[in-house]
Amino acid sequence: MDKLMTRKQYDEAKAKVEQLIAEATAKGMLEPDMDNDYTREITLYSQLMSDYEDEYLNIVPLRQKSPLIACIEDYFYSHGMRQKDGAQMLGVNESQFSQIMSGRRRISMTFAKRLHSKLGINADLILEYA
Repeated sequence: MDKLMTRKQYDEAKAKVEQLIAEATAKGMLEPDMDNDYTREITLYSQLMSDYEDEYLNIVPLRQKSPLIACIEDYFYSHGMRQKDGAQMLGVNESQFSQIMSGRRRISMTFAKRLHSKLGINADLILEYA
């Protein structure tokens, strides 16, 4: 099969992938970096399904988190801080901080300077992703 053309074919391919995964897992044939008939067939069907999804299903790709936001989150996680604590430390109210972290509010120059001075975040990272 070169291409999935109908929803029925897509659903059948999905069922086949699920069956192959179950069989391969039961036989210990689905470990990382394995190359066998199961992994090749799963890859083939998965690519066909992906192509069908791109063409017919209009599935919106997941948004990737900005490396700057990930860096801020990592800092607070490693210091056992909650979002409320982070907002207070950076001199903004919790609502503003939440909007910044979710990407709904842009980072101001003042806030960017605080990220650098208070959290020690690399200025180049701030300039690139703020």
